Amino acid sequence: MIRNTTILFLLRFVRMGLSVFGLSLAARYFGISLERDVWLLALNFIVVAEAMVWGPVNETFRAKFVILKEELGEQAVLNKTKSLLLLTAMLSAVLVGMVMLLRVPIAKLLAPGFEGEQLQFLSLMLLVLTPSLLFNQFSHIGISVLNAYESYFLPEITSSVAALVNIASLLFLAPYIGVFSLLVAYYFGLILMLILVIRQLRRKKIAIFSGFNQTRMSDFMPFFLYALPFFVPYFFVQLNLVIEKSLGNLLGEGTVSVMDYSRKFIDIPMQVMSSVMLTLLVPILSSRFAKKDRTGFLQEFRQVFQLGLLVVAFIIAFFSTSARELITLILYHGDLITPDAVTLISELSVYYAWSSLVIFTYLIFGLALLSANQGWIYAVLGVIPQLLMIALNFLFYREWGVYVFPISLLLSHILSAVIMFLKFPGDNRRLIMPAIRYMGILVLLVLLSKLAITQLGMQSQHPIFAIICHLAVIGLVFLLLMLIFRAEELAYLKKGWRNVLQYGRK
Repeated sequence: MIRNTTILFLLRFVRMGLSVFGLSLAARYFGISLERDVWLLALNFIVVAEAMVWGPVNETFRAKFVILKEELGEQAVLNKTKSLLLLTAMLSAVLVGMVMLLRVPIAKLLAPGFEGEQLQFLSLMLLVLTPSLLFNQFSHIGISVLNAYESYFLPEITSSVAALVNIASLLFLAPYIGVFSLLVAYYFGLILMLILVIRQLRRKKIAIFSGFNQTRMSDFMPFFLYALPFFVPYFFVQLNLVIEKSLGNLLGEGTVSVMDYSRKFIDIPMQVMSSVMLTLLVPILSSRFAKKDRTGFLQEFRQVFQLGLLVVAFIIAFFSTSARELITLILYHGDLITPDAVTLISELSVYYAWSSLVIFTYLIFGLALLSANQGWIYAVLGVIPQLLMIALNFLFYREWGVYVFPISLLLSHILSAVIMFLKFPGDNRRLIMPAIRYMGILVLLVLLSKLAITQLGMQSQHPIFAIICHLAVIGLVFLLLMLIFRAEELAYLKKGWRNVLQYGRK
């Protein structure tokens, strides 16, 4: 499993690189501006609406698909998936119609300070973005089915191709049609993704987009009932995102863009990690649990848990030492983003980087509960952090300003992460020492890397040169600490290095 996880991480990081490049293009053309704020408010609402309706099903689908396949057989679970697709089409159509009818009230709710042309522009963006719901959800289900059939890499390559098309569209259209190029690029990526996913399913002879004449609508119920406990936390997650953007809009023009840029740098690698866990860890753990293989369940979980902690440690060390250089390189394009804005985005990204440790712990233990058919515990504990975040943001957004958002994210998830660790469906005592050992790597990696970079004067170099030097220092310190702490992952690094040498000799 560790080999597949590593390959999947690499493929996802390629896609992450494409996302960062797209972010840089958006900064080059739109910077911190009202137009980009409007685009983000509209897109965020569409993402929120989709997640409220389909988020719980998307998160639990892989686990339930694997369990049903073991219990009922392949054809039965495929018929239930077709029923879910029919339900998706109908509910998405209803949702699209509602947003189109209520787009002006929704625009007023999203941006209380907007009036006149600004409000009309936001309502127009909502109108043209809403139909994307259908394309996106069909792709989600198709990719989840491919993952359940242990097809992990082709969907990733497909996603990267779609991301490249998205970037090309933005690159060629932005100088001519402005912010609408973001809209065209978004749709190009979504439609291409769906076409490629359907093609892959047909190649593997997985018939979920055909043969609907014998499908019963009620067959979707097992997926819905399995996901039911998650609708409450998902509602509060999406409500929290809308409130966060609305409060950011009250803090001044451009604040929403600053928040988006600063969080995006951490969200992208964290989305890589969470999607890897959903794609690979959940189906495997669900299969182990269905077969009552508790030893295998713990072993598979521990491997991904340790690897994830190492990845988080590297991310935190990099942002703690190199946030300003990275953000200057990617976002600083003349007058569109000022040096003061770069400084603020850099500071916020460091806060978000540290919050990623708590978020990762919360996610991986929650997914372990989900895989062990205890998703209701994950769902209940998912509500607590969202309520705490909403309360902290409302209480302190004026006093703390934009810093309240990463701080509330970190503080609000600690309690739930601890409780889910205690509720882990296995011998959690065997996870304590690895967690302590890898936390030691994290703390020492940050401290020693910052000390070495400061002493060597690498912070005053050109951003590209500084980032390369910083990565070299962090990498060397990282390997040294892995040797000292006897990290198990060293064995895979050594094996990979031997394979490279053998390939070179050939």
